[in-house]
Amino acid sequence: MAVSTLDPPVRGKRGESPFVREHVLDTLGKRILAGEYPQGTTLPTESQLCTEFGVSRTAIREAVKMLAAKGLVVSRQRAGTRVQEIDLWNRLDPDVLGWMNAGAFDADFARGLLEARHAIEPAAAGWAAMRATARDLAAIEVAYEAMQAAEIRDLAACADADLAFHSAILRASHNPVFTALIGVIGQALASSFRATTSVSKSYVESLGVHGDVLEAIRLRQPDLASERMHALIEFAAQDMRIHAKKQIRKR
Repeated sequence: MAVSTLDPPVRGKRGESPFVREHVLDTLGKRILAGEYPQGTTLPTESQLCTEFGVSRTAIREAVKMLAAKGLVVSRQRAGTRVQEIDLWNRLDPDVLGWMNAGAFDADFARGLLEARHAIEPAAAGWAAMRATARDLAAIEVAYEAMQAAEIRDLAACADADLAFHSAILRASHNPVFTALIGVIGQALASSFRATTSVSKSYVESLGVHGDVLEAIRLRQPDLASERMHALIEFAAQDMRIHAKKQIRKR
């Protein structure tokens, strides 16, 4: 099989570092999500992968074991390693989310993440309004100020500041389940940024609404904080709908 163009091979074997093994995992994961290894098909043999990556069988086996733990593949004796159906993938695994964002835009999954945000973040904002400590409020405010200071043309800075704001609110809810979902929310935000072709306009327009959420939390008004968070997420929903319409027109 030809070497994928997604990543160059990394040479290892003797004294292989964790980086080498992680590279194999990362490359195979991206290939699966990109459809280079379609669902229901079998991965190349250990021998073929060892030759391609220049690594030991141990490195390949460890990578495959990690892929299996994420639900992407299943290995059976004499049958090889088969790519699982997408419904069996752990799509909320941080690595899987990262590989997904590195590949083609998945509108259906991005929509699902957006719906999850609508269910989670308004509730978190409400709890934050009731439970936030002075330190929590300061963290939300610092993130908001970073959003205001970010250079509009610097998409990465805008995205990082936006994530810091939403993450600070999830932490301020003092709900351990919401806090554990920060990675998922981060990928949802990344999907939203990728979906829109007018990031600058949307970002600027949303700044005031972010400030409204912060103010409601600071004033200890949970219902208002929840309501304003719903309004904030609607900015991302609007971008998603615009993006979907443009994709339909291109077909």
